[in-house]
Amino acid sequence: MTTTAPAPRTSTPSPSEKKPMVRRRLGRFLAPEFLPIAGTILTFVIMLGVGQARYGGERSFISMKLFSNLLQDNAYLLVLAIGMTFVILTGGIDLSVGAVVALVGLVIATLLPMGVPLPVVLVIGVLIGSTFGLLIGVLVQYFNIQPFIASLAAMFLARGLCNVVSVQSVAIKDEGFASLASWSVKFGEGRDIWKINLSMIVALAVLAFAFYVLHYTRFGRTVYGVGVGDDGNAIQLMGLKAGRTKLWVYVISGTCAGIAGILFAFYTKSGFNLTGIGMELDAIAAVVIGGTLLAGGGGYVLGTGVGVLVYGLIQVLIAREGLDSWWTKVFIGVVLLGFVILQRVIVTRRKR
Repeated sequence: MTTTAPAPRTSTPSPSEKKPMVRRRLGRFLAPEFLPIAGTILTFVIMLGVGQARYGGERSFISMKLFSNLLQDNAYLLVLAIGMTFVILTGGIDLSVGAVVALVGLVIATLLPMGVPLPVVLVIGVLIGSTFGLLIGVLVQYFNIQPFIASLAAMFLARGLCNVVSVQSVAIKDEGFASLASWSVKFGEGRDIWKINLSMIVALAVLAFAFYVLHYTRFGRTVYGVGVGDDGNAIQLMGLKAGRTKLWVYVISGTCAGIAGILFAFYTKSGFNLTGIGMELDAIAAVVIGGTLLAGGGGYVLGTGVGVLVYGLIQVLIAREGLDSWWTKVFIGVVLLGFVILQRVIVTRRKR
């Protein structure tokens, strides 16, 4: 006589069983590593709510047009901040990116009237950034020079080369360049029309690529491991080798600066030797607001994207209030200070 085993009973969890499950999931999102990016998202939502409450009226403040404008105006900053995220995750810093943006813009404005093909000029612009990143990476990796000093030297070098190229603003009048800068796909009608332009597409593509590299590749895991700051012991235990990781993160940052220089030239249609002064600080602020720890080893590149949106939204709200532009720096400083304090609390909890 054979007996058939009873079929496993399937049932939906009771309300009492669901509560612990919800608490566990909520606990994950409230874990220390998620607090900075959670604070970034909360800050962005609150700012959107304030904007909707004050300026909603007949036409909603929160709209696709708003997000489109934020991305158009800050596409170059997003690319800069993405490169800076790689560097800060390793515990480093790159002060040269603003000067590289200026140099790339001037080189583009100078080479195009000389008859150099547009594709070649764009490649040269990217390679300029990669070269400066390589220079900083070599100094940091092989000569053991502090990132602050190495990138500061590169910044002065780039600024000096800007003055060698031109001390005056140079307009970019090339038709091919102008067509790329003005290309867009429009959506909607009337006053609610919004668009996607080439700068937005490039910035979002760089963001998607950076997300993949940092979270789905061996190199990305190594970047986080280097940022732990224990002389590579944790990386060795994980079976990873630091190798030239520090060098490559600066090459990535420099390459992003080269791309950002092209996008900023699209935005202004000119090159100027004083362009980008303080832009490196804007990128660092966006990265920190986005939840990446300045001490290294923690953060998310998607958080950097939200941090750039917070940065841009502050500028929009200041303009809507009719305040002077310098108030933007005040509010960004307040937000940045709040996130630095939050990071300090998180780092202290980790040590305990």
